[in-house]
Amino acid sequence: MSSESKPRVVVLGATGRTGTSVVNGLLKSGNFRVAVVVRSASKPAVVDFQERGAEVLVHPDLSKASHDELVTLFKGTDILVSAITAYLLETQRPIFAAAKDAGVKRVVPCDWSSHAPPGGMLLQDMKYDIHKYIRELGIGYTNIEVGIWLQALLPYPPKYAGQSGIVKLSHTFHEPGNVPTAGTDINNIGDWVALILADSRTLNQTVFVWEAQATQKELYKLAAAKGVDTEELDKVVTRTTEPELKAKIDEGIKAGPSAFVSRVMGEYAYSMWYRGDNTVESAVRDGALDARKLYPDHPVKSLAEFAQNWYPNFLVPA
Repeated sequence: MSSESKPRVVVLGATGRTGTSVVNGLLKSGNFRVAVVVRSASKPAVVDFQERGAEVLVHPDLSKASHDELVTLFKGTDILVSAITAYLLETQRPIFAAAKDAGVKRVVPCDWSSHAPPGGMLLQDMKYDIHKYIRELGIGYTNIEVGIWLQALLPYPPKYAGQSGIVKLSHTFHEPGNVPTAGTDINNIGDWVALILADSRTLNQTVFVWEAQATQKELYKLAAAKGVDTEELDKVVTRTTEPELKAKIDEGIKAGPSAFVSRVMGEYAYSMWYRGDNTVESAVRDGALDARKLYPDHPVKSLAEFAQNWYPNFLVPA
């Protein structure tokens, strides 16, 4: 396949954690012409993308761009992938409207997280509203859910307590800890995306990507097996129950916009660890395609294999 005949994929939010993984996977596959939209071409990550063959499109602020500017920016694009921050979901509406007028064939909106049915989570319902808008536009789409990063599921060693939101998430145990949830290594998301975007079966579908599924009891047991000091871990772990978490969510709902982030995080936890929404079984029941069944030959490490490498080598994410 000649370079010019390969689909051109433009990635928004390319320097974020998910966006970086997406760009890396697309470049590694060799099946796409990859372009990234960035505020500055001088960031080290952007320089790296360019050195590996990505086209760099600079725009200072897409949220302030006119429709005509966006149409011009997206001309010649086959697939537009949005990996923007989840708290800017509404900025995707003018972007996707312009993508349609620019002739983009498929868009991938910002999902990149756990599965939940309609009505289960405020943030997920906001994403579903974007899905509906895309369908109304009449443009092709693929929605990609990836569960929760494996890097946020396994409990961090106790010495990292309080160093980031992800560490805090991993140090919150939801009693009794017997509900499974699914996750994906953040570094592998792009490899899955490259498969999904090259596949006509995924057009106008939701795909659920997952590499492991486990309960918190299983996750903490695995951490202990990999050398995490459980006695010290118990000193930094916050334990909560379903009624306690539900009460916090209700407080956030009553508080309104000022408690948006805390409400969203509480709803994520309730959805995963009590309702059991974020499993491959739930996602498939709600209409998603199982990525591991679509691509049975794609290698997937076990959770134990991931933990074996991750615990001695990880860095605490921001």
